[in-house]
Amino acid sequence: MTEIAEKVNCTNCGGPLKLEAGEVIVTCEYCGAALNMAVGKKYFLRHAIIPNRYSPEQVSAMARQWMGGGFLKPEDLARKAQIRELFLTFLPFFVVHVAASSKYEGVLTRTGQNIPKKGDFTREYHWKILGRRASAFPTKEYEIPLSGKVDFDLAHVSKNAKFLNAEMDEREAQTRLRQEIEEHHKFLLSSEMDVIQTIKTDLEIKNTEFVHAPAWFLKYEYKQKLYELIFDGASGVVVKGDIPAPDDTSTKGFFKKMLGG
Repeated sequence: MTEIAEKVNCTNCGGPLKLEAGEVIVTCEYCGAALNMAVGKKYFLRHAIIPNRYSPEQVSAMARQWMGGGFLKPEDLARKAQIRELFLTFLPFFVVHVAASSKYEGVLTRTGQNIPKKGDFTREYHWKILGRRASAFPTKEYEIPLSGKVDFDLAHVSKNAKFLNAEMDEREAQTRLRQEIEEHHKFLLSSEMDVIQTIKTDLEIKNTEFVHAPAWFLKYEYKQKLYELIFDGASGVVVKGDIPAPDDTSTKGFFKKMLGG
């Protein structure tokens, strides 16, 4: 992205802000204040951060361990893969504690008859919204380690780490929250009915936090192709792991082992 040319100062400490096009919630690198650029004042939500607990060397070792075993991974993956890129990024999330109530009407048709269905249910979530629009990060699969969060302090931003500001504010995050929860509720209802005719979801937002969480992004090369691994920087859990497609040799070897040959 391209930096915005005009100079903007932090309303909290007066220091110059580094802005990029599209950013709305910006963290001052001098005082750590989160600022809402749409209204030109300090952001009012609690700003927390989850500290990173791993070094590049430790992440590389974890990647090698991951490569060394698992379902349908090539037997020579750990030996032949080359790590080409490794970096730490602090990602911005809105974490919303919400009670979501949905009223629905639909029809069950799988029995050969049209059986009307209607009702309502409530679920409570700590739902996470990534504050970046054009991101391929697997947010749905990511269990953000909220137990490790602390009040935001620049001292917890590791040296040489990338730090991303949010490209949406709380209002836009809540709009996305409603859409995602309603889609999730439609998925839950698909086990009970085949056609959802109407669904209306009401949200009771109990609390919202703005949290920066660490993620290690690793690209490795295997047989002249690049693959990606993403590790949670607080727990070391693999958030995403691209596995090379098995060739005929590795597939035959796998099934031979399964059959005891």
